[in-house]
Amino acid sequence: VLDQQKTLSALKSLWKYNFTTDVGPYIADHLGGRPYAVPGEGGMIMNTNPKNEPKPYGEEVTWQEGYFNECMTGFEHQVAAHMMAEGMTDESLIMTRSIHDRYHAAKRNPFNEIECSDHYARAMASYGTFITACGFEYHGPKQYMRFAPKLSPDNFKAPFTAAEGWGSYSQKRSKQGFSANVAVKYGQLALKELGISPEGTAIHNKLTAILRGEIIPCKLHREGDSALILFAEILNIRAGESLIVNVV
Repeated sequence: VLDQQKTLSALKSLWKYNFTTDVGPYIADHLGGRPYAVPGEGGMIMNTNPKNEPKPYGEEVTWQEGYFNECMTGFEHQVAAHMMAEGMTDESLIMTRSIHDRYHAAKRNPFNEIECSDHYARAMASYGTFITACGFEYHGPKQYMRFAPKLSPDNFKAPFTAAEGWGSYSQKRSKQGFSANVAVKYGQLALKELGISPEGTAIHNKLTAILRGEIIPCKLHREGDSALILFAEILNIRAGESLIVNVV
């Protein structure tokens, strides 16, 4: 939707000018707002006026100015998810860890990452960082699921949720090949297409898919570093069953 270079420039500016590992010095000089982060804690401040413009918010100071000195978790999580999606993996993890540390159970309620109010729905943007780190895509009516992990792709495992069930996905890859396991733990999963990311493997497009001990007819369609497995028929993977995929 937006130019990638402009998007990256904006994200890098947020990292440079708005995120800090200790908000103490900033809030000591910028009064107003609510203390969602206190001295010694890290966070992304809403608006820092890095160029010290004399009237950065217009001619009149409005009541919203108090928000600019705050660290709201919903916005922080959204930025972290966007950074993860654009390849700024370390920055995303650092920001996410800063929020996690602020809401460690020894200090505050870990189930209430306050922002603008208690139990504010925007904090659920944290889920975006998780699914983006997994490279997870899902379309129930099309029976389509995809994983392209941005963390530990050579030895990866994470949970997933689908329309009628949930389970875990794991993959291992090396120069010799790629293997994946879609394990349903509850309910069922209807699957017609499975997207994988065998980047870095010297694979020769020899594909094997096994479900309930039987080899499943399927085709492999390569798309650069990604690949799409197309099954001849819709697979119905039930609780306790696993779809095992190998590409060599």
